[in-house]
Amino acid sequence: MISPGSLNALRVAYNGIMAAQVGLDVVNHNISNANTEGYSRQRVTFEASPAFSNPSLGQTLAGGQIGMGVQLQGVNRIHNTFFDGQIRNQSNVLNYHDEYADAMTQLEDILGATSGQSINDDVQAFFDSLHELSINPESTVARNAVLQQAEQMITQFQTKGQLIADLQASLVGDPNVAGSEQDSKLATMVTEVNNKLAELAALNGEIITITASDGVPNDLYDKRDLLLEDISQYVDFETNFNDNGVVDVTIAGQAMVRGRQLSDTLSVVANPGPAPDPDFEPSLVRTTTGAFDITNNAAPNTITGGKIKAIIDVSGGNTSEVTLRGALENLDLMLRTIATDINALQTTGRDLNGAVPTDNIFLPQPPGAGLEIFNYSVNPVLEANPDRIATAAGPPAVYLGPGDGSNALSMAQLNTSNPAALGGSDYLSYFNTLSSNLGVNNNSHKSRVENSTSIMNNLEQTRQRVSGVNMEEEMVNLIQFQRTFEASSRVIQTVNEILQTVINLGR
Repeated sequence: MISPGSLNALRVAYNGIMAAQVGLDVVNHNISNANTEGYSRQRVTFEASPAFSNPSLGQTLAGGQIGMGVQLQGVNRIHNTFFDGQIRNQSNVLNYHDEYADAMTQLEDILGATSGQSINDDVQAFFDSLHELSINPESTVARNAVLQQAEQMITQFQTKGQLIADLQASLVGDPNVAGSEQDSKLATMVTEVNNKLAELAALNGEIITITASDGVPNDLYDKRDLLLEDISQYVDFETNFNDNGVVDVTIAGQAMVRGRQLSDTLSVVANPGPAPDPDFEPSLVRTTTGAFDITNNAAPNTITGGKIKAIIDVSGGNTSEVTLRGALENLDLMLRTIATDINALQTTGRDLNGAVPTDNIFLPQPPGAGLEIFNYSVNPVLEANPDRIATAAGPPAVYLGPGDGSNALSMAQLNTSNPAALGGSDYLSYFNTLSSNLGVNNNSHKSRVENSTSIMNNLEQTRQRVSGVNMEEEMVNLIQFQRTFEASSRVIQTVNEILQTVINLGR
């Protein structure tokens, strides 16, 4: 008679083979994804199958006497959510300062703060030409040189200013061009966030479907966490993880993803004003459904980090540091002050013929209340008749003749004055202060980038030690499951030989 134990041995060996096969599959999956971004290694766990007694006459079945081998307990994802949260936070900080520093570096290049070619060169050349005119007030060449240098200085201011305005427009749109916000870098970033929020909601739906049938979607959890890291580059947000692994996302207190539902998205809209000032913040980021501004509210209902916050701040929203709009306003004030001060002396001195001119060197005069940097020009009346430049002292001083260059000298000496409009700085120092503050701010952001990068690298290394695939460990597991498979196969072969022998004996 064939013993029930022999048949049980076949079942036990079969369980061993199946368990080893699962183990080999998991090892193979780990090895294949060793270089997959965001992948967390998986580990198979086993437990003993429920045992039963050897049945015989008068004996009931009872557990714990004859083992049934091994059964699969689960395939676990080796992961630590603490590191995920820390990495998302640092990613948010890192990308804020990196984006800010990138714009500051471009602004430095525009202003020539790092190359030595700056607006100050043309300002100094203009005042040098005035000094030369004070020495040779009767020289037509010297008079034309002053007008040419004035034109060159204005061109330099306007060229730099236009580059700054273009940079701001590329980031957040132009307040004077309808619809430009939709072509901005800000709009591209918001679209990227919306796409990832939609992906997350869809992924939540897949997770819900699989977990509803008691499945464990480890790979989908990896994709979920990777999506959250991607979103953290752009905005900071709050997460709520449900028991089934589904995550809800809130941005600036506004529900964006709830389970499989995309509750809301973000939109870029032109700033209608008056607060914040559209010149400094041309575009706003709002929730599409609730029209809630996520960048201009009190905490916690506002974003505080990420690329989106950075380009809004660097464009003009940050009042405590150098910004693009702030730098443009600085250039406007500098040119406005030079023009106003020169025009004041021009209209109180005497020209080559001894007359007190009414024609200003710079137009417009007086300047308007808004940004005037792009409206300035040299008066064409003077370009046609440079003799009307007021080089001599005006009333009540006695006219000393065409050789008097005292008023031109007073104009030249304005370069070392300290106008109240510039906070008591002379023209060159005012620009140097702007450049210096720009450099300090940029270096500060670059330093934060370096610090955050170092922290990110340390966190990632620690996470990889926990979740990353260790090839040596996988090779050990591979050999272990291979040997288990071979041994269980050998058991089946042995039991099969025994059964054949028993069958042959019964013939």
